Amino acid sequence: MSCCSYTIGTIVDISDIMNQPYKFITIGKVPGDIYTYTRLVHSEETIILDHEYNEIGIEDLKVGDTIVAFHSNAMTMSIPPQTSVFIIEVK
Repeated sequence: MSCCSYTIGTIVDISDIMNQPYKFITIGKVPGDIYTYTRLVHSEETIILDHEYNEIGIEDLKVGDTIVAFHSNAMTMSIPPQTSVFIIEVK
């Protein structure tokens, strides 16, 4: 896919963005090491799939789930970096 990148990680946090229709899903390759984290910006257009590729909602995700996130190549330079997520696959 030339439109995006993918990252594999474990969900360490799911939080609302005040007064916005978005949520932050923070994943880490090494939970506890913020330098391995990526903050995914979930929107209404984000597709979330379970391990059998059935579409599920964000309310079905939980801290500790391992996911593959297909996200924008554009990322902030913050720690952790933030990027828009297009597809989330729960593994």
